[in-house]
Amino acid sequence: MADERIASNLEWQRWGDLDPLYGVATIGGKARGAASPWRDDEFYLLGKVHWTEFLAHWQRYGLDKECCVEIGCGAGRLTMHMVNSFRVVHAVDVSKGMISYARTRIGAANVTFHLTDGIGIPLPDRSATAVFSTHVFQHFDSVDHGAAYFAEIARVLRPGGTMMVHLPIHRWPVMNRTFDVIYRSRKRGEPLRRVRRFLLRLGVGGPPMRWLSYSLDYLLEAVPRVGLTDVEVWIFSPNRDNKDPHPFVLARKQE
Repeated sequence: MADERIASNLEWQRWGDLDPLYGVATIGGKARGAASPWRDDEFYLLGKVHWTEFLAHWQRYGLDKECCVEIGCGAGRLTMHMVNSFRVVHAVDVSKGMISYARTRIGAANVTFHLTDGIGIPLPDRSATAVFSTHVFQHFDSVDHGAAYFAEIARVLRPGGTMMVHLPIHRWPVMNRTFDVIYRSRKRGEPLRRVRRFLLRLGVGGPPMRWLSYSLDYLLEAVPRVGLTDVEVWIFSPNRDNKDPHPFVLARKQE
C-alpha cells in the first residue's frame, strides 16, 4: 500500500491507471488519444537509447554490476534494458498500474518488481551495489522527501557501491543561504495543488506534473550527511535528439 503521507504518490498512481507511457515520457502528441500516442516499441527504444548513455557515464564514475535498485521504474522504459547490464535488478514504484504494465512486458528472470510506499526501499541493509533513478525526484513535494530517499540509498548500498540519481539542480548567483531558505519554504501553487489532489481522490480531473528543483549547495551537504562520499554532479544530454541538459548526482557509499 502506498503511504498516504506521501501526497505526491497520488499523481503517479493515477498516471499508472490513465496513461503509463505518457506519464513516464511526457512528450507532446504522445498521450493516449493524441495524434501519435506512444507505441510500446518506440517507447522502449527511447529507453534503450537513454540507458546506453546513462550507463556509459555511470561506468566512467565507477559501477559494480552485481545488484541494482531502480527507484521509480514506472512502465519499465529503462528497466527493460537495465536487466542486460546487471546480474540482479530490483525495480520499485508507488504505482500498481505502472508495475503491472512493466511486468507484463519485461520477462527477464533477473528482475523483481516492488510496490512501495514512496519513501522506503524494501531491501535489507547493504544488499545492493548500485542505485539508479531518473525523472523521479523532480516530482516530490519537497527536498526533504528527496533527503529521506538519500538516506535509504545509503542504507541499502554495500560499501563501495554507487548511486546515480537525476534531479533538477539550481544554484543562486552568490553563496547565500537566504535565497535557498526562501525557495524551500515557498508556497506558490500549493493551494491549487491541494485542490487538484482533492479532486483526484473524487475521480475528477487529470493528475498534475509536479516539478521540484534542488539547490546544489543543499545537495553537497545533504548527500554526504547520510554516509555517501565522492559526490559529483554530471550534466549531459541523453541523446542527439534531446538537447535538454540532464543533471545527475553521483556518490559512493563509504568503505
